[in-house]
Amino acid sequence: MPAENKKNLSESLKRLQEINDWFDAQEEADVEEWLVKIREGVALVKASRARLKEVENEFNEIRRELEKE
Repeated sequence: MPAENKKNLSESLKRLQEINDWFDAQEEADVEEWLVKIREGVALVKASRARLKEVENEFNEIRRELEKE
């Protein structure tokens, strides 16, 4: 499962970059399409933040284990 989470985080960050690039390439505003992209981006950011918090907790746990030795 950790490998799957890593893959999901990497894919999320890649997709966020694709969305950013899409916005940069737009010359005309299609408000409906922009809204869809923004919602997707927000969901990706939330999922990425949650995963990064999990990673931080894992690192802290490992550090505590090493400090015990």
